[in-house]
Amino acid sequence: MTSRSEYFLKLPEVQSKEMPMLDAAFQVRTAQTEDASLLAQLMVDAYRGTIDYDGETFDDALSEVNSFLAGERGGSPWLDLSFLAFDNSDLVGACLIGEWRERQSPIIAYLMTNANWKNRGVGRQLLLLGLKALIEKGFKEARAVITDGNKPSESVFLKFGFQKVKT
Repeated sequence: MTSRSEYFLKLPEVQSKEMPMLDAAFQVRTAQTEDASLLAQLMVDAYRGTIDYDGETFDDALSEVNSFLAGERGGSPWLDLSFLAFDNSDLVGACLIGEWRERQSPIIAYLMTNANWKNRGVGRQLLLLGLKALIEKGFKEARAVITDGNKPSESVFLKFGFQKVKT
């Protein structure tokens, strides 16, 4: 079984970060429950060939997304604080935020980028939008859980000041 680690961020530290340049080729909006199929397809595409891919099919991903949207992953989804990036009608990235009931904290539940859009700042832009939305709502912290060895995800989160929680 793949091990995962928890990461923690004090949100006021994010306020001083500058917004990365927004790629003019994509548009951003908040997530909606109707996006489940698009999110499932993005999940398969984003994870395929990475440390987080275990051969999941579209149906597996759709089940995962629907479980998140139904609040079955440890807390309610906060779609008004979750952001999607589109290239025309194609979903190219997502930052899904929800409640981590056990920690009484927001969690960055999923940060996904379409394989063709990786390393273009989409994930960083969406994560920053989500963190700033959490700050605007008055939250003081955020958390994430990252698969150990997922260097691209670790790098993005560490750049924003997330720190690995010592266990």
